[in-house]
Amino acid sequence: MRRDEEDDLEIERLAEARRIATGLRAAAVRAIRFARRYRVEEGAGGIREKACVEQALTWRQDARVLAKGGGVPRPGLARARTPEGDAPASRQTG
Repeated sequence: MRRDEEDDLEIERLAEARRIATGLRAAAVRAIRFARRYRVEEGAGGIREKACVEQALTWRQDARVLAKGGGVPRPGLARARTPEGDAPASRQTG
């Protein structure tokens, strides 16, 4: 009986990993769509576009790790940050 319980837990773990990987792939596709929209915007769209692409690449890598049977990836969304020294003068304080 113990062996069956272990098999059931393993099946549940793999099913959960598959669901998470599917969600990560869908999130990566959405991030790429946003990046394409940001590309055509005027202004600081380049920063947001780059952040979206970086996040999409992270999610795709995490999905690949899960597909290979790896652990659960790190959670959370990345927020676009302006590299130091690249902030427009109108946004700088002081």
